[in-house]
Amino acid sequence: MTVDIARIRQWLCEAALPLWSTAGLDQEQGGFIERLTLAGQPDVAADKRMRVQARQIYVFSHAKLVGLMPDGERIAAHGYDFLMRHACPAGIEHGFVHLLARDGAMRDDRRDTYDHAFLLFAFSWFYRATGRDDVRAAIEALADFIGARLRHPGGEGFMVDDRALQDGGGPLHQNPHMHLFEAMLAAHEATGQARFLNHADELARLFRERMFDQRLGVLREYYDAHWQPVAGEAGQIVEPGHQCEWAWLLKRHADRTGAPLPEEALRLHDFALRHGRPAGGALLCDEVWTDGTVKKPSTRCWPQTEALKAEIALAEARGEPLPPRAEAIVSALFETFLGRPMQGGWIDWVDGEGRPMVQAIPASTFYHVFLALSEYREGRKN
Repeated sequence: MTVDIARIRQWLCEAALPLWSTAGLDQEQGGFIERLTLAGQPDVAADKRMRVQARQIYVFSHAKLVGLMPDGERIAAHGYDFLMRHACPAGIEHGFVHLLARDGAMRDDRRDTYDHAFLLFAFSWFYRATGRDDVRAAIEALADFIGARLRHPGGEGFMVDDRALQDGGGPLHQNPHMHLFEAMLAAHEATGQARFLNHADELARLFRERMFDQRLGVLREYYDAHWQPVAGEAGQIVEPGHQCEWAWLLKRHADRTGAPLPEEALRLHDFALRHGRPAGGALLCDEVWTDGTVKKPSTRCWPQTEALKAEIALAEARGEPLPPRAEAIVSALFETFLGRPMQGGWIDWVDGEGRPMVQAIPASTFYHVFLALSEYREGRKN
């Protein structure tokens, strides 16, 4: 199945954006619904994670900017206002909590680095969509908090959350750093402030010097407090989707700094191509070991979106048209995940045989899908 640009626009404008701006919007309590049932109804019993609120703010801000949803600013503001009312009770200078009940009551007051990366990313897009001075001030305050309160006491990188201070900073995960890298690039694009590009430069160096295994060409997920792979099996886990996501981000960073695409981006992508599709076809599996053997043959929607973004980025870096593999990924997204069990929804996770493994439709997936399809639409224009 070939999916053309018109089909993607139609699905976004007539199915996904309408669904998530109605059933996915919590009109009674504010903010966004965490997930829908497989029948497309809001799961009103679910708590609200800050990363999901942030992701939806991003989606509707971006949709407004590219003309896919003229009132996207209003929908994004619904989420932003909920966060500002409930999620930073001591002020942004003290960070945002991790989890709220549907009505805004506190569930978990930890300050999570992954959450704050997405908040910075979302506020940057919301500022681009609105130009509001208060949102720009929130971006700066968020960055100040991240730098002052979430840095690892070991001196390099960031803690998983502020509770890790009780454990001397605790072990380190690559994923929060990847999304901080993405957020700093977005903040630089939104504000033009050099501080954000400086932070992105720092994270790129950290990736090259601490996270990327130059010998194997892989990115591990979990490290100890000194950036050594954690002991045991956990230290050997590689997620092909994250290999692709870093490749895309390294290309974005190179574009902003005027540098050539780093070799690490090519090696990350190459490893994912060689080892990430054990069943053949277009779908990346969830996890492999550092030697490329399969650990987890199931596959979620999001690794496919990151594979698509990497294909677009590397084709652009080489000055080449999109390869047939990119078209195959888009087709696989629609064939396996999108528009099921209803238009505008998705099956987020399938096993190695393609059988659904979920009982709900998570709002968190929309960030991945919208960003990847936006990149694809833009890439097809060029």
